[in-house]
Amino acid sequence: MSICYLNKGFTDLDQASISPLDRGFLFGDSVYEVFAAYEKKLFRIEDHLERLFLNLQSLKISNPYSRDEIESLVKEVCIKNEERNQIIYLQISRGMEKIRNHIPDKNTKPTLFICSFEMLNPPSQELDSFEVILSKDIRWKKSSIKSNSLLANVIYKMKANEEGVDELIMSDNGFITEGAVSNIFCVKKDMIFTPPLETNILPGVTRKVILEILNELNLKCEEESITEDFLLSSDELWITNTTKGVVPILKVDGKVLGDGNIGKVYQQVKQKFLKKIEDCKV
Repeated sequence: MSICYLNKGFTDLDQASISPLDRGFLFGDSVYEVFAAYEKKLFRIEDHLERLFLNLQSLKISNPYSRDEIESLVKEVCIKNEERNQIIYLQISRGMEKIRNHIPDKNTKPTLFICSFEMLNPPSQELDSFEVILSKDIRWKKSSIKSNSLLANVIYKMKANEEGVDELIMSDNGFITEGAVSNIFCVKKDMIFTPPLETNILPGVTRKVILEILNELNLKCEEESITEDFLLSSDELWITNTTKGVVPILKVDGKVLGDGNIGKVYQQVKQKFLKKIEDCKV
């Protein structure tokens, strides 16, 4: 039985109930975060909470909870669920109203929901790889906000699934933005590149961790625009997110990338990333 938190109380997940007049349901008027917990220790929770509060402020969603209160609730949900490795989902909507109206009522109280799922495949020493396809980016121009307006991302993940691949990488006017649920890094001639935040991408927490790792390894990384042709001619390509960590891509649109093997730079980064996970368990 999975335990969740909903509006000032803990309950069984299958007993949780949110009104159909909640603005998160009607309009996607909400923000969310996804946390990774390894051996019940939350990884980089401070970075997730910082982004959460910035997003709430950007969308002018009132928030009666302090950062410490939300952190405590996330940790309590983690403790109340038995799985050692968890993916914890948090969502704050603008709240429930009496009628459906695009203009929110200033007195609406937000809805806070936190639940947990087992992390089935936590990052490990195994060198798994993904295959991806490319597509045009049709999302709204505020993808830096982690909102629940995710229809385009759902369409992209459905398309990737139909094509029998693991992820879809988007481009806007010929320039790579990010994956449907991931950030992008590529390696070319021992230089690492990743699209800058200004190109309508999510400031991913795992992306931030990888940038720190590259700095620690004295590996130069440029945050600059990447064309589709540049990506396709890369020696290595990786995607990053909270649920998968960092994963290498060996095929794009059915074509083998580089020499078709998992790259040496990736392997250095992966080992350092796993070390950071181990450190968070202490």
